[in-house]
Amino acid sequence: MLNFIDRWKQKTFLQVFTIYLRYLIGGAFVIAAFGMGKVTKAKVNLMHSIDKPIQDLEPIQQFFKVMIDSGMYWQFIGWTQILGGALLMTQRFARLGALIFFGIILNIFVITVAYEFTGTPIITGLMLLAVTYLLVWDLRAFQFLFHDRVEPLKNSLPVIQNQYWAWLGILMFATIIFLALFYPDLILQLAIPFFEGLIAFILFFTIGRRRFQPQSSNPI
Repeated sequence: MLNFIDRWKQKTFLQVFTIYLRYLIGGAFVIAAFGMGKVTKAKVNLMHSIDKPIQDLEPIQQFFKVMIDSGMYWQFIGWTQILGGALLMTQRFARLGALIFFGIILNIFVITVAYEFTGTPIITGLMLLAVTYLLVWDLRAFQFLFHDRVEPLKNSLPVIQNQYWAWLGILMFATIIFLALFYPDLILQLAIPFFEGLIAFILFFTIGRRRFQPQSSNPI
């Protein structure tokens, strides 16, 4: 199983896919943390008529009202999302970020199914599948949970191990935080990091790949 995964990890397109999947999931959760008012004191009306008395609300509206009114717990979820997003986007600590997000997205998926969100379980299910893929990608790093002897990855991964992607992740994360604090516009928060990632991709595979050599022999 591990050898099969290792062979596929050598493929450049899968390394690039994994890099940008980490950016996508991490960035999305950071944006959601700010957009849903989880890390600020601002009250965000996530659903219409949520300000009505709780007994007059639908079950899902009651759920969100209780979560938002909890205050500290709502903010705890938000800060956890930001922490996990930052870890994922750094690439270097992505496996820890994937572990954090697996717990978060599994919980969200179960909630969307339990409360019968229209269409939302499909989205959350795909996100759960994506995070599961990230955990499988780093499955060798988790073998210590089952074996005392840990076998390292024998071959290097020349693309994903490159520190270039870590610096890009830090830049994209900083951009999202800056926009969320000073220009809280969803389009900008999505568009600017997207173009940063696109430009970085073009630069790496045109003029930068030979220049930016891997600086670590450990798999990321």
